[in-house]
Amino acid sequence: MKRGVEARSVAAGLVGRVVRGGAWSNLVVRDLDLPPDDARLARHLVYGTIRNLPRLDRAIGDLSSRPLPAIHSDVLDVLRVAFHEVLFGRAAAHAVPDTAVESARRLGHGRATGFVNALVRNLQRGGEPNPPSDPAEAFSLPGWVMDDLTRTWGRDQALAFAEAAHVDAPVSFRMRPGDPPPVGAVPTPISGAFVHPKGRVPGAAVVQDAASVAVVEALGVAPGHRVLEVGAAPGGKTLAIWDRNPASLVALDIHPRRIRQAERRLERAGGEGWWIRADGARLPFRSGQFDRVLVDAPCTGLGTLRRRPEIRLRVSIGDRDRLAALQRRMLRQAIDAVRPGGRVVYSVCTLTRAETLGVVEDMGGRPPADLPGLCLDHGLLMGPHLTGTDGMFIAVLDR
Repeated sequence: MKRGVEARSVAAGLVGRVVRGGAWSNLVVRDLDLPPDDARLARHLVYGTIRNLPRLDRAIGDLSSRPLPAIHSDVLDVLRVAFHEVLFGRAAAHAVPDTAVESARRLGHGRATGFVNALVRNLQRGGEPNPPSDPAEAFSLPGWVMDDLTRTWGRDQALAFAEAAHVDAPVSFRMRPGDPPPVGAVPTPISGAFVHPKGRVPGAAVVQDAASVAVVEALGVAPGHRVLEVGAAPGGKTLAIWDRNPASLVALDIHPRRIRQAERRLERAGGEGWWIRADGARLPFRSGQFDRVLVDAPCTGLGTLRRRPEIRLRVSIGDRDRLAALQRRMLRQAIDAVRPGGRVVYSVCTLTRAETLGVVEDMGGRPPADLPGLCLDHGLLMGPHLTGTDGMFIAVLDR
């Protein structure tokens, strides 16, 4: 077998699981049964192919004598991976068509090898038939997303985000209290969060993006506080809150399966909390019951495009508007649940105006102190272009 064929075949299969099966790319690439070098290559190809999928499909459609729906899905996925390598990769020129042909054969489509070989070589000879001039097309973003970001943050910020979100994310982690960071770990702009230049994560570390660490930092939990986390699953921020020694911690989510997973995660780490299945827009608590409330609201997730590039294929303007209405309801409930003198933190891993400033402007939101990012009147924006982190909007509301 030619070198790299297995990694590319696996990558093509995983692209299909994400695009047609609705899987999440960060989950399907997590535990690959491949040698380390092949696993790294497969992960890189999956992320890159999905990240550029609309652009790749346009190029395939321009060069193919068959319409895309007439190409077998397995063959189409092989072509997508190969086109990504030609346009954006660093593989040797001869390796791409050869391994694409072998991948198609390995997936049971020997009769399609001539078709695959011809299309890939045509792309190599002639380049991309119609290179995009529009930034949204260049970064395979929906037009409404680019328009929203441009209107909200300005053209320069929107372009900087689109470019910075168009690469693989580093593995970020934090150390729990008492555990020193490993040799070679590089501190991020967020206190307590690190990356490692070789992607190594020590066994005692908690894998967590630095922006999520910043959210808990903004909450300002101190020993003795009664804390409520709304939208707590999958539990990463819950554990970070627990590590700050609150008197009590109530974690709430609406999804029972995700609650069970998060609860087990907290228990394995030695933490304790009361897990409740409830709607964050209808909190089952009396007024003023908590010292701190974190609303980690469901959102369009555009800030996580580096880790979940398929979001660009799934999210709609209707999702944005529906979620913004839900976020406002959740935040009003959280404000009622915190005591006078207490604090609510609102966080979303997205950048649309409706889900960020549009939620907190009329509720008295302010930016958290002493955190890096774009400081605004009513909140703080973090992102790959600003802080090297996931995109995150954080607002503090003092009761």
